[in-house]
Amino acid sequence: MNIEVIGSGSAFSLARNTSSIRVESQRGEQWLIDCGPTIPRALWRRGLGINELDVIYFTHIHPDHCAGLPALLNQWHSFGRDKPLTIVCQSAQRPLLNSLVALACWPDERCCFDIQWLDTQDHFIWRHWQVSTAPTIHAMPNRAIRIELDGQRLFYSGDGRPTPASEALMPGVDHAFLECAMLTPSESHGDLEQSLALAERLSLPRLWLYHCFDEHIPMIIERIQAYPNVALSEDGLYLN
Repeated sequence: MNIEVIGSGSAFSLARNTSSIRVESQRGEQWLIDCGPTIPRALWRRGLGINELDVIYFTHIHPDHCAGLPALLNQWHSFGRDKPLTIVCQSAQRPLLNSLVALACWPDERCCFDIQWLDTQDHFIWRHWQVSTAPTIHAMPNRAIRIELDGQRLFYSGDGRPTPASEALMPGVDHAFLECAMLTPSESHGDLEQSLALAERLSLPRLWLYHCFDEHIPMIIERIQAYPNVALSEDGLYLN
């Protein structure tokens, strides 16, 4: 499994792309997790081909996690993508995403490639990818995701405070990406102290904090220096 951080920033970050990662299997299959407004250009700068991504998984449909979808699909449509795309999302959130797909191909009636919709489930298998999801506490219903692939395990929280169900996806993972917007607790975002407590309690080998508010990043960096298994995620980070 190869993991590339396309974006690690919060919704209105001035310095970082909106939060998103790309996951690639040893067979070359590729998933994109979330697609906020700055993600299409970040992918184009990396030279990503129009037929390379197989699946886009949406943790939830706040704009910083889905507003880049029309631009990305429009580029694929304009340059003749011919490979089917699977979009995985919560069933209640599909209508809004479907409207973004329609915008991407307007005024054509449909994209030049097939789009297959898959509802998010607690557990499912896509080819040889074993996937589990669970809700977090967020203003918009959000589903954290665990991927088991090629003998490795990945956790990505999306947005929100952890729940017992989402925490249950974290033990045994090689890399955990946890939303940590700020230093102190809030109603619908992760915070630093909770994140550090999770890293210790679950003995996580590597915890990557992301979606941090710009103004909190210097203090977060200073605080995590005492935790060798905790780091701040960065745009362009590549893990295998």
